[in-house]
Amino acid sequence: MLEEDSQNIITDLGRAGDGISPAKRFLAKHLMFPLLNSAISWDRAWDIYDREGKKIIALASTLDRESLFKRVLVPELFGLEDNSRYYSVAMVIKHLLIVGNALQTRIPLLSKGTKLDKHVKIEDVKPYIQIDDDIVHQFEVFLSTYREKLTRNVEDIHIDNTSQHPWFGEFNPKQWSILGMAHQIVHRRQIEAIISSLTP
Repeated sequence: MLEEDSQNIITDLGRAGDGISPAKRFLAKHLMFPLLNSAISWDRAWDIYDREGKKIIALASTLDRESLFKRVLVPELFGLEDNSRYYSVAMVIKHLLIVGNALQTRIPLLSKGTKLDKHVKIEDVKPYIQIDDDIVHQFEVFLSTYREKLTRNVEDIHIDNTSQHPWFGEFNPKQWSILGMAHQIVHRRQIEAIISSLTP
């Protein structure tokens, strides 16, 4: 049962999938992502993804169970929709696992020319579910194996075969790698903000 203050915060937040503001969405879609895609290679994107993941594990490993699962309302962060601002560190990590596993599955399929009929829905990757106590360990195991699985199954990263992101439009496999990298950075910053609020 949520405490009254928590319920009030949830009620005041935007709906899942509402996204970031139109101005920030335009900036990301037409400036930030094209620049990152041209400047950062496939391998470099996953290097950064991995580095950010290890930072997240290090941050989460400092917390006891109560702190790990305590929900905190963070200030607005670039790339973070309003609905996602009231998470615990455990919720952020669960979300990253859901998204990471989806990337690990969908990017290789795209690279082989498979048409993905199911569109990505932001609502489907929200961590509003039961989260195991060993969520940090689960994420650590994922990070230790995802790169090898992804590399083994990927063919043409620049193929003209795309899947639509609900905020930013059509992405090919290479572009999805850039999005995955940026997504990891956004949520590492969110975890830092949560922990900062937990600290007296």
